[in-house]
Amino acid sequence: MRRLIFALTFLVPIAGANGQIQRARRDVVPSDVQGKIEERWNGKNALRSRDSVYIADDSRSVEGNVAVENGPLVIAGRVNGNVLAVNSDVILRPGARIDGDLLVVGGRLRGRQNATIGGELRVYEARVNTRREGDNLYVDPDEYLERRPFRRNLYFVQADPIHVASAGAYNRVEGLPINIGPSIYHSAPWGSLKINAYAIIRTGSTFDHDGGDVGHDITSELRIGRRTGPAIGGRLFNAIDPVEPWQLSEIETSLAAFLFRRDYRDYFANRGATGYGRFYLGRNASLTGSFSNQRWDTRDLFNPFTIFRGDASWRPNPSMDAGQMHIANATIKYDTRSNQDEPRSGVYLVLDAEHGQGRLTSVAPSSTPRPYVDGDAIDYNRGFLDARSYLRLSPSGQISMRVVGGGWLSGDPLPMQRRLSVEGPSALPGFDFRDFNSNFDPGTCSIGSPLGRPAECDRIALAQIEYRGSIKLDFGDWREDAGRYIGARSDASWVMFFDAGRGWMVGAPTGDESTYPKDQLPGMNTFRSDVGAGVDLGGVGVYAAKALSRPEEPVNFFLRLQRRF
Repeated sequence: MRRLIFALTFLVPIAGANGQIQRARRDVVPSDVQGKIEERWNGKNALRSRDSVYIADDSRSVEGNVAVENGPLVIAGRVNGNVLAVNSDVILRPGARIDGDLLVVGGRLRGRQNATIGGELRVYEARVNTRREGDNLYVDPDEYLERRPFRRNLYFVQADPIHVASAGAYNRVEGLPINIGPSIYHSAPWGSLKINAYAIIRTGSTFDHDGGDVGHDITSELRIGRRTGPAIGGRLFNAIDPVEPWQLSEIETSLAAFLFRRDYRDYFANRGATGYGRFYLGRNASLTGSFSNQRWDTRDLFNPFTIFRGDASWRPNPSMDAGQMHIANATIKYDTRSNQDEPRSGVYLVLDAEHGQGRLTSVAPSSTPRPYVDGDAIDYNRGFLDARSYLRLSPSGQISMRVVGGGWLSGDPLPMQRRLSVEGPSALPGFDFRDFNSNFDPGTCSIGSPLGRPAECDRIALAQIEYRGSIKLDFGDWREDAGRYIGARSDASWVMFFDAGRGWMVGAPTGDESTYPKDQLPGMNTFRSDVGAGVDLGGVGVYAAKALSRPEEPVNFFLRLQRRF
C-alpha cells in the first residue's frame, strides 16, 4: 500500500430510497430532468393520463410504465415498470409496489414508508411548464430554468453584475483561479444570447499583470432556435490550461492538490482568441467547428498552500513548448445519459479532430527525441475519442463501458501540450502515478526521469468496464405528519472494474515495444491492465486496485468524488 489517493467533495448528494440512488428533495429541477420527463412521457407506456389515476389494491397490476400529469396518482397495487408524475402528487397506499423508477416532478410524495420501490426515487416539488403536441408532452426550456430571475412574457433576462466562480482546478502553478465579473443571459422566442466578461484572479498571484498573474476570459454566444439550430460565439482569453483535462474532474483535482499536495495535471499558459460555429441537433447532440489564434508558453511551479503535507515538495510542472499557434477543431458531442453525475443508462460520445499550425519559439526538452529546434515551424493533425455506454441490467445492477483513444494522426510530431498518457486514478489506478521507470514507460511514454515526468505519448488506447450492484442502507423513516423523510437513507453500490491501456510512439519499430508504425496497434499482451473493487456511497467512492500485467505492484487504495467515468 504505497499510496493513498484522496479527493473529497464540496457537496455530497443525500441518498435514499429502497431502490437505487435518490437525490435530496429539491425546490428546483435540474435541466437533465426535462429530457427525462419527455423521454418517459413520449415513450412506451401501459398507462398514460392527464387526470387523476387510482391503481387499486394488490389484486391489480399494471404491466408496464405509468405516466400521469396533473393527477393525483394513487397507487395501492403494483406497477411492473417506471412511474412518472408531472405536476402531480403521488400517494402510495400500504403494500404498494413499483418495480422500476419513481420520478415525481411538481408534486409531493405520500406514504413512502409503507411501499416498495425497486428502482430509483427522485422527488422535485418545483412545478414545470409543459406544452402538448398531440399526445406528446414537452417541457419548454425557456419557461423553466434552474434559476428563476425576472421573466416577462416569453422573454427572459438574467444578469449578475458581479459573478464569482471558480475558473478551474486548484493547482500548483496558480493556486485557485477565480472568475470575477459580469454575466448576462437573454432568452427570447427566437433564441438566446449570453455574455460573460471575467477577470481571472489567482490566489497565488502577486497581482502583477505583466507577469501573467491576472488573466481574463470573455465569452459570448448567440443561439438561434431552442432545441435545434445554429449558434455562433467567440472567446478572448488569458488563462492557464491543463494538458489532459479528460482524466480527473476539476473538483477532484482541486481537492487532491489543496488537501494533500497531489496535483494530477500539468499546465501551460495560453492566451489568444477563438471563434466558433455550432449546430445543436436537439438536446443531446451538437456539432462544433472552431478556429483559434493562441500563444503558448511554459508556466513555472508555484508553491501554493495545502492543508496537509506542507513540508513535501510539489511534483515539478514540466516545461512546455512556446510559440504562436493557429488551431482548428471539429467536435461532435452526443450525450443521452440519464444523469451526467450518476448515469444509469445512455451513451456519451465526444469525437474531436484538431489541426495545429504555427512556429515554436522555444522547444521543451523531452525524454523521447523530437525533430524540433527553437524557431521551427510545426504542422500536425490530432484526434481524440471518448465513448461510454451505460446499461441497466436490473433495478440493482448496471454495467458501464468506456473506450478512450487518440493522438497523432499525420504531419509533424505533436507538441508537448497535445501529448497524452494513461496514468492516474481515472485511467489505470492499479499503477503508481508518474512512477520512476528507467526503461520506456507505456503509461507516459517517458524514459528515465524527465522534469515532472510529463505525458509524452504520440497515441494512447484505454478500455474500462465496470459492474455495479446495490447496497441498501436505511437509518430513518418517512414522517407522514412532516411530509418528509426523517433520518438518513442511502443506496450505496458495490463496484467491480477492469482497465487495460497503454501509450506508444509512432515511427519505425525499435524492438523495445515502444514504437509502432502509424497503421499498427500494439499487441494486447503489451497493454497494462488492472482489476479492482470498491464501494460508492453516493458521491464518495472508496476503491482498491491491483495491477495484473505487473504482479509485483502493490495494491493501491484511492477515493473518488464521482463515478470513475
